[in-house]
Amino acid sequence: MSEITDYELYEVPPRWLFLKVTTSDGTVGWGEPVVEGRARTVRA
Repeated sequence: MSEITDYELYEVPPRWLFLKVTTSDGTVGWGEPVVEGRARTVRA
């Protein structure tokens, strides 16, 4: 079973936030953990 080993958040103005997740087996995935227009709130 792999585990999350790293994550990075990328804020893209004016209102987007993207998440990059890396696991112990080398898998990399991207997501968008944001409600449109609320990137700073989600980042906090």
